[in-house]
Amino acid sequence: MSKPKSSPARSGKSLARLRAILKSATLAVIAGGATASPGPAHAEVASMSQAVVDTDDLEELAHQLAARLTELPALEAVGATAELATSIDPHERLVLAGALAWVFPLASDDVLLAHLADDPDPRVRAAIARAAWARQRAIGDTGILHRLLGDADPDVRAAAWLAVRG
Repeated sequence: MSKPKSSPARSGKSLARLRAILKSATLAVIAGGATASPGPAHAEVASMSQAVVDTDDLEELAHQLAARLTELPALEAVGATAELATSIDPHERLVLAGALAWVFPLASDDVLLAHLADDPDPRVRAAIARAAWARQRAIGDTGILHRLLGDADPDVRAAAWLAVRG
């Protein structure tokens, strides 16, 4: 039994669903004035960044995005992540970086990690340090962590060190 071919309309709908997850959750956080504090495992990393949303909410968004990406056909997942990685919205890039810390099959993960390791937003680079460590077993040592250990931003260096330290 062969897989049905993906149409451009279906790809657009998939990306629209991914963006809807990000936007609806972001609007809910803003509207609800989220006040939850980060869990103990995230407290040290959360204190290093000026996140737009609460760390727990960011983690939830990242997990939802990772789960949605696993449901997409491989090529659609690659296209959706490429679009999110090149988004002008730093929040979308940050959620994608967080999603990459969840290990699931993704054909372009090494390219995404390398691209986002050079992101202008230090929060994204810090999240990529954690994702690079999580995916190291699957993709091998890409040198990203070594590069981020020498990042100009002290928060990124600290996140990379925490990732390496495990």
